[in-house]
Amino acid sequence: MSTLANARDVLRLMARLQRDLTVTDVAAALELPKSSVSRTLSMMAEYGFLDRDPTSRAYRPGELVMEASYHFRASRSTASLLEEELARLVADIGYTGYVNVLDGGESLVLHMRIGTAGALQAYTPAGTRAPAYVSSMGRVMLARLDDAQVMRLVDARLERSTGSAPRTPGELVSRLARVRVSGWESSRGEYVPNVAGISAAVVDSETGQVFGIGIALPAPEVRDENEARFGRAVRDAALRVGKRVGDPYWLRYVEADAAS
Repeated sequence: MSTLANARDVLRLMARLQRDLTVTDVAAALELPKSSVSRTLSMMAEYGFLDRDPTSRAYRPGELVMEASYHFRASRSTASLLEEELARLVADIGYTGYVNVLDGGESLVLHMRIGTAGALQAYTPAGTRAPAYVSSMGRVMLARLDDAQVMRLVDARLERSTGSAPRTPGELVSRLARVRVSGWESSRGEYVPNVAGISAAVVDSETGQVFGIGIALPAPEVRDENEARFGRAVRDAALRVGKRVGDPYWLRYVEADAAS
């Protein structure tokens, strides 16, 4: 493997583990000889990609990486990155898509992009609000909070659930636990009759704001085989943004774990 490829894998490992790394750490994780790892890390430090702690002898992101990261975050917001991913997602899948934000216990539409796949008898423009627990979009965002926070936000309103939405705190907590493993969620005819949704979420690592990205489609068009395919597509869109903005969930996400 080339030095450049090794350097890429070192930075990916650092982003995923979110801590300084020693030669031993990298050699074990990447299954490479320590001598090769030592040369790679030394070269990365020489050119400013890494800094080495003189006491622990561990490596951390260097000046060049930090400068590039600062420039990226200063020029691109999480919402704008999600809107770009949404445009690609809608173009690929054909259904209408949304970017939402979690506002208290509500899911608030920030951006809607109309799809081309058939006529969907629902229109939820920017500014539309809904209880977060009644849709896939809301639940993926709630799943990024702990259960105690969720219960404080939804309180007794679960009694108004419709369709396949959770009707008890226990059901909601169970659904959120599954979302935290899979990285995506689906809904069918919950807040809007006959409309299904498939969504994933991203947390802005600097502000803590929770965003959702997803598609809406006629519920009868959701089948087991395309639900899983759409779920992976939405999840991957969130994953790409999450990694770029330092969302800890997506930095640690491993698809094999979600499938187990």
